[in-house]
Amino acid sequence: MKTLLRACVVLACAFLLAGCQQELYMDLTESSANEMIAALANAGISASKSEVPDHGWELLVDGSSVPTALNALKAVGLPRQPTQNLGEIFKKQGLVSTPAEERIRYIYGAEQELERTLLDVNGVIVAHVHVVIPENDPLSDKIKPSSASVYVKYRPGIDLKMMAPMVKDLVAHSIEGLSYDNVSLFLQAAAPKENDRPQGFQVGPFAGALSLVAVLLVLSTIVAVAVFFLRRGQFKLMGRSASGGVAQEQTHVG
Repeated sequence: MKTLLRACVVLACAFLLAGCQQELYMDLTESSANEMIAALANAGISASKSEVPDHGWELLVDGSSVPTALNALKAVGLPRQPTQNLGEIFKKQGLVSTPAEERIRYIYGAEQELERTLLDVNGVIVAHVHVVIPENDPLSDKIKPSSASVYVKYRPGIDLKMMAPMVKDLVAHSIEGLSYDNVSLFLQAAAPKENDRPQGFQVGPFAGALSLVAVLLVLSTIVAVAVFFLRRGQFKLMGRSASGGVAQEQTHVG
């Protein structure tokens, strides 16, 4: 009987842990957490956020949904890498900045601004921009041209190839001395979502609530079975005690 009760306790703990929410990401901004919750909702995964002192916001999902949630966020390029604007990059850190430092900051800032702009294009998941602005010799008549390489990953089902000329034109007009022909653009479609789900898999915003109900039903069943066997054992013990008492009385009378 003790072994049965221990087994029931272990099973109950296992189901409780399966229904608990686990931390998926931490140190997020509230806007990033909201964006990730919306993306997971589109994938049929329930998620929530919680503010953590000194650690921003954390993203929570059901323990059994962690692998699926990670894959769903990766498919849409989340969480996004933090970017800086030109004002943050050119913030004075010392009294005097060297021309080389100012040049590096300018190039990096231009790349960051272009990436932020490309990420605002509908369907773009990931955007990386690398700009090369050579230092020209003021005594030379030969001017080295600037160049840029752009990588864009977009959602499946959206064709950005028609927008390739506009993307190149946007980059060319954002960098001084950069021509359209010196912009290299690589477009890549993201892998399609896996729709092969087993039958009976619940998809939708109520999946988390239904899974909790299922856990509670299983727990109640385990408790009911344990109580049934416990009472059955008590009844057997009482029956044996009663039989033993009757036998003793018959022996005493005889």
